[in-house]
Amino acid sequence: MGFELPDAYGYVVLAHGLSWLSNTYLVINVVKARKKYDVQYPALYAPENHPNAEEFNCVQRAHQNTLENWAPVQLLMAFNGIVHPKFAATCGAIWAAGRIIYGYGYANKGPNGRMLGGLISHLGDFPLLIGCFVVATKMLKKDDCLVQLVLRLLS
Repeated sequence: MGFELPDAYGYVVLAHGLSWLSNTYLVINVVKARKKYDVQYPALYAPENHPNAEEFNCVQRAHQNTLENWAPVQLLMAFNGIVHPKFAATCGAIWAAGRIIYGYGYANKGPNGRMLGGLISHLGDFPLLIGCFVVATKMLKKDDCLVQLVLRLLS
């Protein structure tokens, strides 16, 4: 049994690349904030008594939150892309753009500034999560008995 990626899978790879650009943007923000607010390594966050703790920690939290979600989103995009590459790539690109908006808003407007970017990010990652179950069902369709069992468990 052979395995071949669909012709449009290059779009999925492109979306993966866009996510790296988003992460790089957030890394640069943290590096600049460390210098600006004098938060030294190895501290991940500024201590509570630091004069600019909230400002620095908002920049760092935007990056950390992205890292917490990055791997699952990338896996969901890769799996969805096997069956629906353009859908997966579009969702991945939306997620990557949302992370930039999330990071910018969080860094410049504090915790409330992250909301728009968070919403946009979820317009990318939630469909990928749902799509994962759609793809799994399509892949399992060869064994109707197993599909019926899965569908029965989900209902």
